Amino acid sequence: MLNAEQILEQGLIKTELSKGKPAQVGYDLSAKSINAIGKDEFNSRPNIGMVLKDKTILNNYTPVETKTIDGVEGWLLYPGAYDITFHEGCKIAANRVGLIRQRSSLLRNGAIIASSVFDPGFETENMGTIMIVTATIFIEQDARVGQMYFHECDRVAEENLYNGQWQNDKQR
Repeated sequence: MLNAEQILEQGLIKTELSKGKPAQVGYDLSAKSINAIGKDEFNSRPNIGMVLKDKTILNNYTPVETKTIDGVEGWLLYPGAYDITFHEGCKIAANRVGLIRQRSSLLRNGAIIASSVFDPGFETENMGTIMIVTATIFIEQDARVGQMYFHECDRVAEENLYNGQWQNDKQR
């Protein structure tokens, strides 16, 4: 597993717009926006997400508007599934693989970040993943809620690097 210094030296995290910071074994990620998944108050028939052989069709993603509570602006989230986008991006080298986990402050409040594997070759300006909320929680705008960490892997050949549907925010 790489430490924060190695992650930054290798340019694995794009920090130009970052509101996060280096952690001991990763990089803390800050909340930029949050969307509810599968909830659309304007649509009586919910959209159906589909995982097909060659692509993914997303379910409804409805932006969660920020609220101010006790003078703090952020998102009031009720139990459910959410898409969370971070200020930080990534550029994953051919011999690295990345994962995102929730910070303990999120977990202690009943929310879990469920990250897929970020493959060698994947690049994006703003990373995103799924957050499952089990108890009502308030997340301050720009709060550090996730931590990305990296493992070394065997170098992937250039022609096999990730270049799929989600590369460079094509579908977000």
